[in-house]
Amino acid sequence: MPSDQPDTVARFLHALSPASREDVRQLSRDQQEKLAAEWEKHLRDDTDLLALSELDPATAEHRAAEGVAKDFF
Repeated sequence: MPSDQPDTVARFLHALSPASREDVRQLSRDQQEKLAAEWEKHLRDDTDLLALSELDPATAEHRAAEGVAKDFF
């Protein structure tokens, strides 16, 4: 496992709302890592989030995390 995986999962969980965080915590570690990777991809590739992340990084991370969780569940 790459050394950045735990940090990515922790950051992803932190960006979620409390309800979504609990849902994701119920998943296997492997699934959490996949969602965290998708979250980072979404943050990197979504042009609307890129603009928002310049102004308000926490909000951009939250919106991306909630979007990934919503798509999964």
